[in-house]
Amino acid sequence: KERRSIMAPVEKVEKEETEARAAMADEMKKVVSKMKEELVEEEVEEQEEAEPLDDKSCDEKYAKALEQINGVDGKYDEAIDLLTEVLEYKCGKFGELAIECAPAFYNYGVALFSKARLENDVFGEPVQKAMVEKAISQMKQEAEKGSKNEEEEGEDVNKEEEAVEDDEEEDDMELAWRNLETARLIYTNQGGHEKEIADVYATLAELSMEREDFETSTSDFKSAIGVISNVPKCERILAEYHYKLCIALQLRAACQNQAQSAKDALLKESTKECQTAQSLLKSLAEEATEGGVKEELETCIEELQMKIEELSSQQVETNNRVGAPSSSSQMGFDAAQLGCGKENLGVVGRGVNRVSLAPVKKRNNVPPQAAAQEPEVKKQKHLS
Repeated sequence: KERRSIMAPVEKVEKEETEARAAMADEMKKVVSKMKEELVEEEVEEQEEAEPLDDKSCDEKYAKALEQINGVDGKYDEAIDLLTEVLEYKCGKFGELAIECAPAFYNYGVALFSKARLENDVFGEPVQKAMVEKAISQMKQEAEKGSKNEEEEGEDVNKEEEAVEDDEEEDDMELAWRNLETARLIYTNQGGHEKEIADVYATLAELSMEREDFETSTSDFKSAIGVISNVPKCERILAEYHYKLCIALQLRAACQNQAQSAKDALLKESTKECQTAQSLLKSLAEEATEGGVKEELETCIEELQMKIEELSSQQVETNNRVGAPSSSSQMGFDAAQLGCGKENLGVVGRGVNRVSLAPVKKRNNVPPQAAAQEPEVKKQKHLS
């Protein structure tokens, strides 16, 4: 009994050690298995990259790129890489200005624009950049103080890094514009692609709006409306464009460097565009037979009425301020008032953040730039 009582703890420890070694062995097997799977996946990817594209694999990459653009997560980097390969293949096979390349040029521009806009979003790059800068600042405070020359050198390096980041954003926007313009050129020269041309104009308008170039934005939205007006059964898209033009005009009216009469005229035009969108949706609601569609249209009509009332009140406020000193830099236009709850109006399921409208976006490996043939005046109009 004494021997057993002495040996019991030893046996218990040995048992625990045996179980621990077995568990560790199982864990190692899982790790090795996972590493093997990753290696296989990498080999498959390398093999796919090494294999030349054909029509089938090109179509598969294009379809996958559209899924990445239109997905909830918006994996734009992956879409850009895929569309780079697609464009290289199609341009090599058909020529840069062939109609077969137009959808890829368009969606490549959309992916670049969406990526740049996401990075410029409130919850995107600026916040991350601010967090990094705060962490660096804290580290500097905790570290020993260096000489003034070292501090000046550090500031210069930070400024250079910020300049590089700004240039990268500009490159994305400019490259997006070039590819969208290339798609517009191809569709225009071919003829019979009115809907696609309107989609390109609308995306160009949103790009200009993102850059706060509201004059160009309103012009491009008007071009989109002029083209899509001649296409049958596109009333919902037309209503969407009228509403977005309304928003662009309202934002343009909020600019400071304008006379009161010009602001008033822009607000009146904005109201008219909103009323047009409402009228189009009312006609569609009357013809709708499905209960869900009719209910959705009626909700959008109510929201448009709220926007019309908001614009009317802003016109009154603007008129009341004519000749009177103003302390407000935006003449009553608060950022929170510029939306009406649902900016996409429920129109064909496409909103401001989803601009992939084509029928069918590696900066280091840029596809052919056919848009470089465009006049410089046109480029400056959109990018100034």
